[in-house]
Amino acid sequence: MDLKFIAKLHLKFYATLLIVFVAFSSAQAQRRSEEEIKRIQDAKVAIITNRLNLTPEQSTGFWPVYNEYSHKRKDIHRAQRKLINDKKAEGTTDEQVLDNLKEVQELRQKELDLEKEYQNRFLKVITASQVIELYKAERTFNDMLIQRLKQR
Repeated sequence: MDLKFIAKLHLKFYATLLIVFVAFSSAQAQRRSEEEIKRIQDAKVAIITNRLNLTPEQSTGFWPVYNEYSHKRKDIHRAQRKLINDKKAEGTTDEQVLDNLKEVQELRQKELDLEKEYQNRFLKVITASQVIELYKAERTFNDMLIQRLKQR
């Protein structure tokens, strides 16, 4: 057999092996990340459930509304981060920067409008005191999360 042919086979074999290893490592990291996100979400649910002291009937009505609210709020936050992070390109004019600031303000207003809308929806299934406790529980959870991230 030709040595060049054998060398090419070995090279292809190792390249394929490397690709499989990288793909496997990436999948493992993604799985760990998804598991960590799931644990964080479970902890948030536990804190909110504990602080609100929901009855079974309230729980049935509250969680679908809260999950919808939370998802929409995440989308707004994601859009804000994208605006702030992606539009840092060099060479932007003051006018472009002002446009970005205006977009960020519009997103903040959108978040405030969302909070008002969902506060009314929450009040249909839980009490006003529980709504206040919800906001406190979210703040407590976020503070705990930040502390854990700082410890890492």
